[in-house]
Amino acid sequence: MKIGKSLLILILSLLLFGLIIISNSTVVSSNNLYGFPYRFALLQLSWIVLGMIGFWIFYHFDYHKLEKASLPLFIISTTFLLTLGIVGILSCDISPSFSPCINGANRWLYLNPSPLPKIPFLGVLGFQPAEFTKLSLILFLSFGINKYINSKKNPFWFYLISTGICSFLVLLQPNMSTAAMLFLIGTSMYFSSGVSLKEFFIAIPITMISLLLAIFISPYRRARFLTLLGGDASSDLSSGYHIKQVLLSLGSGGILGVGFGQSKQKFDYLPEVASDSIFAVIGEEFGFIGTTAVVIAFAFLVFLGLRVAKSAKDTSGKLISVGVTSWIGFQFFINVAAMTKIIPLTGVPIPLISYGGSSILFLLVSLGILCNIEKQNRE
Repeated sequence: MKIGKSLLILILSLLLFGLIIISNSTVVSSNNLYGFPYRFALLQLSWIVLGMIGFWIFYHFDYHKLEKASLPLFIISTTFLLTLGIVGILSCDISPSFSPCINGANRWLYLNPSPLPKIPFLGVLGFQPAEFTKLSLILFLSFGINKYINSKKNPFWFYLISTGICSFLVLLQPNMSTAAMLFLIGTSMYFSSGVSLKEFFIAIPITMISLLLAIFISPYRRARFLTLLGGDASSDLSSGYHIKQVLLSLGSGGILGVGFGQSKQKFDYLPEVASDSIFAVIGEEFGFIGTTAVVIAFAFLVFLGLRVAKSAKDTSGKLISVGVTSWIGFQFFINVAAMTKIIPLTGVPIPLISYGGSSILFLLVSLGILCNIEKQNRE
């Protein structure tokens, strides 16, 4: 089977599986919040439809033409992040309506905040600029690094400054997991460009020290890190309630799972059941076999993405492919590693499966660009 068909089938399969799991896992929480058990599923379906429209448009759009838009998109995304960063410095009590403080962080921008009227069914429509930034950074780095290579210059400082700005602004929200992911995406692209890595290895100690400081200066992140090291799992965040429920879900599933629809943890025991913790529900209902199948599916998706990068006919196409593929790979790894207590618990969802409009929309647009690169490789 051709790479393009395999990619499309795998993407659609993961979207369908995610929609089924969301519909199943959110029956209780959706009914409690909205009085309708399938509201989350219907909202997810609407975002998938919009995302697939974006996928189709960019699948038929020559990715080379995105070069002119890469700088404006990068400026727009960093402006959004700067706005959230400034708001994030404020106390949650005085957060503006267009960027409310949710769970101690300002990660959303709302397009119709109060007192503007709500959109029927959708309500207040918002998005996470960090998801948009992943796409804009990938495009900006791809075409920028390509220019540096063509002019026989080292793009190290271009990569470091661009990636560093985005990561720092996201860290201000605060959102360390996404900040780290942006840095990993940019670094993967820099590594794949084939330039000298001498400057990068010199910068590693500074990067590691900055990471540790970012963890320990924040009581919230420090608590999660200490929980990873073996803190007592009782009722609050610092003592690991969330991770306790996740591990209980995964352990209850055993090898074959308790059966589809039979999860007990979805009855308001497991926090963020449709987004960050959906892997735990999969583990509980489908067991080790089910979670292994999901891991294999994403490993195959990453493999196909790297195949597209390898066969790309120019550096920009190669770097975009690496960027989109590393986005999916790192985000999936971070979620699963957090769910299995390999790394501190984070708020990172599983790509294509977890509930989330911004994530689905921008990721499907990015995958449309990836498939366009694959199509041009064949042509």
